[in-house]
This record gives sequence, C-alpha cells and structure tokens, in this order.
Amino acid sequence: MNLDKTLKKLLTEKKELTNSLELCCESIGFWEERAEKIFEKMDEFEEEALFSSGESHDKKFKKLQRESGKIMKRIDFENNQLDALEAQVLDLEEKIITTLARYAKKQKK
Repeated sequence: MNLDKTLKKLLTEKKELTNSLELCCESIGFWEERAEKIFEKMDEFEEEALFSSGESHDKKFKKLQRESGKIMKRIDFENNQLDALEAQVLDLEEKIITTLARYAKKQKK
C-alpha cells in the first residue's frame, strides 16, 4: 500500500475516533447535568429530613440513592470509554508517526 493510501486510512480512523471522543464528552456532560439535579434534590431532601421521618421519607431517600448510583455508574462507564478512546488515538498517532518515519527513511536511501 502506498503512503497516500496508508495515511488516508489512518487519518480517517483518527477522525472517527475523534468524533467518538466528542460524543463521549457530550454524553459525560449530559450525565453530569443529571447528577447535579439529583444532588440538588438530595440537598433539598436533607433539609426536609430534619423535620420529617417515616416510611415515605425512607422511600424517597432510597429512590434518590438508586438514581444517584445509576448516574455515577454511567459517568464511570463513560469515563472508561473516554480513556479507551484516548488510548486508541495515541496508538493511531504512533502508527502515523512510524509510517512517516519509515517513508522518510526509504527516501534517504
């Protein structure tokens, strides 16, 4: 495969990964906004809890705990995806550099 085709393929892959990174960042932003809303509800709940107790109080607390747990797991998942995508981009950039170095070495001969 010639240099142009190889580089075009690698750069296309990099663009796809970059698009995935952007999407992942947007998703993290979305989930962080949701988390902020849940944390606000939890703060309100804590203020209300000073003056109330009982079964409905416990149910609301457990519901908020479950919601925040789900959101935090989702954010953790998205962060792990982001780390994996970043590693793939770095590997791809290394391939691009290696390809160009090999081509440059051949040109010197």
